[in-house]
Amino acid sequence: MLNNYRTAFLRKSNETIQLFRLSSSTLEKLSSNGIKIDIPKYINRSSTDILKAISSTIQRDPTAAHYKYHDDPYLIPVSNFQKRAYALSQESGRKAAHWICNQHPELFNHKVAFPPIEKFYPKVIYDENCELDENELKKIIEKSFVSDAITVHNLLIKKGIEISSDTQQSLLELVCFYNNQDDLEEDWIEERWYTQTNKDREEFRNTWKSNGFAMNLFSTIKSPKPHHYSTIIQGMAKYNQFEEAYKLYKEANEKGFVLTTNAYNSAIRTAVYVKEGADHKWLHIQEILTQMNDSGIPMNLWTLNSILNVLSTMVTNSESKKYALKTIAEAKQFGIEPCLASYYYLLQIFCADKKNKSTILVDILNYIEEKSLSIKDLVDVNFFTAAMENCRYHLQSVDVALRVHSILLKEKNYNLIGDSYRESVYYRHFFALLCQNESVEFLMKYYNDLVPHIYIPEPTITELIVKSINIAAAVEFYPKIWSDILMFDQADREPIIIELTNGMAQNLFPSLEPSIKEKLGILSGTIYDAIDERKEAGKIKMSWTGNILGNLIDICLFGDNINKATEIIVKLHKHQNYIIGIPDSHTISKFVDYCIENNCFNELLKCIEYSLEVNYLELDDFISKIMTKMTLSPMQRAHLSKLVGTEHYIEIENNIEPASN
Repeated sequence: MLNNYRTAFLRKSNETIQLFRLSSSTLEKLSSNGIKIDIPKYINRSSTDILKAISSTIQRDPTAAHYKYHDDPYLIPVSNFQKRAYALSQESGRKAAHWICNQHPELFNHKVAFPPIEKFYPKVIYDENCELDENELKKIIEKSFVSDAITVHNLLIKKGIEISSDTQQSLLELVCFYNNQDDLEEDWIEERWYTQTNKDREEFRNTWKSNGFAMNLFSTIKSPKPHHYSTIIQGMAKYNQFEEAYKLYKEANEKGFVLTTNAYNSAIRTAVYVKEGADHKWLHIQEILTQMNDSGIPMNLWTLNSILNVLSTMVTNSESKKYALKTIAEAKQFGIEPCLASYYYLLQIFCADKKNKSTILVDILNYIEEKSLSIKDLVDVNFFTAAMENCRYHLQSVDVALRVHSILLKEKNYNLIGDSYRESVYYRHFFALLCQNESVEFLMKYYNDLVPHIYIPEPTITELIVKSINIAAAVEFYPKIWSDILMFDQADREPIIIELTNGMAQNLFPSLEPSIKEKLGILSGTIYDAIDERKEAGKIKMSWTGNILGNLIDICLFGDNINKATEIIVKLHKHQNYIIGIPDSHTISKFVDYCIENNCFNELLKCIEYSLEVNYLELDDFISKIMTKMTLSPMQRAHLSKLVGTEHYIEIENNIEPASN
């Protein structure tokens, strides 16, 4: 097929070359004869366009791990911890190589590329011995090296070299944007991916460096201009220093300065912390909007989102919904199209009231379903997670959730899922909703597609999945779910094990096929062995309970796995001081019945020995059942008599003689 593509491409190229070889006189002659030639406009193609076209014809393989992991079954991570550790350790190796290159540049004098790639050069160390000028500072600012820019600026000041106001402004913008510290390099994709969670936790925490370089630089400016105020206000607001940002905003207003649109947007956001009460916050917003209008500053998308952000903190006010719709309508008059961040804030505003359900999410989906989505605001990545959470708790609708999921998977929309934490939360809500409202077959369809390479269920979701299997009595899924529980390192989660063993014990229907019965018996033994081995090795701290072990005995007996059932009985006997509770007497009765039916006398003795130890009330009934329903040899009777006690044995035997007559 590729050969056909290449042949067609070359043929078309040759035709185009021949067309351009025609002389101008020939073209004039052709046009005079009524032949019109339309030469198509040249289309720029990137070096990867062909690869993208071929890639678009192939669907994702749900059984394949992410490309960043080694394609080896022993090296593919199968738990959230392993995913994080594997990805970061691989990136750590690259960082170590960069560190060695920067620490010992003399060892890497060979040219690694031609023409040389500046990215591969060792990092320059700036000190007092370097010959520096303003142009060097400009280059560093352009590359966004914050710490180097601060160092070079201080060296220039120390040497008495004057710095122009434009360069000062560029430096101020840089340090305000990054809060006086270097950001993670773009090369460290995994570290960026996994550290976003920590940044989310700092969303409402003041992280602005109050006595940092940015404030010192701003204070050295003799007569700050509007653009200086705009920059420092935006920097403070970005890192939640709202009180100081609002003070500087008022100071700029008193001086009659007209700030930038984004500075006014930052001032709007300060209402969340500098104003108390919904009415005062809305008045604060109106004052700033009026100031913008009087100054001839038009609102933009971030103005809209800043207003909606403040309104989302006023959900207790019944007017907040009306204000939000009014703001959206006014923004559209300015030609401003809401983005996913806007819709995220609308969900927070309209769906905070759990008593009165709002279907605004359905309206949003109707609007964006056929649109091509792209990121326009950093908060855009919150939308899909919030939408799925809304489907689970607010609308409780699987149909709407499936619509959200289909939009996420459309084209390149998955880039808007956010970081690893948001992705995990999104699927947590999705699977919880499926467990509560859909058939187990429908649930397992998505489970097989997404687990484990896209999503690894948290223990609470695993428990919900097991419950769904139990309710549907879908015994065919027990081996699969247990295998995954082991793989996800969740075998120490007592609620999961209790739910799994309870469900298996309750779904032991006689009508099941013999092959399924046998598989369940083997599976029960596997569960016992896996947990016991981990307990012995000290890997898990879960305690055995009589209920769990009793369920495992029931399942083993159902699947004719008498050896493992007897092993569990022995475990109960030898370690009864470390086992919480005892199995139900019905379990012991089943064990006795099975041994009588299958003439398993040695196993029976171990069961009676344990029953004597814990003193079951039904013990005499068990012994009577053995004596009446089982043909015992003299030696077996002697063993049983010795175990029970001769006098007690004779007493039981005398009590059952009239019944036998």
